[in-house]
Amino acid sequence: MSSHPPAVPFPSVLMVGQDLSGRWLVQDTEGLIEGRFQSRDTALGFARSESEIYHLPVTISTTPLTSHLVH
Repeated sequence: MSSHPPAVPFPSVLMVGQDLSGRWLVQDTEGLIEGRFQSRDTALGFARSESEIYHLPVTISTTPLTSHLVH
């Protein structure tokens, strides 16, 4: 019996960027986390807090992001 807890599938990178409508998005590369924001500062704040919780790197996307949330 292992003393380690089972692996939890956490995303590997949080991306911050805008969609084609100009809204700011925060998404992980695994599709487990996403948030939509009206300002860059709010999006970055959310990304930083998620990064601290899940120990994930944050990167700024150079290409438009596409929301996976229902509009």
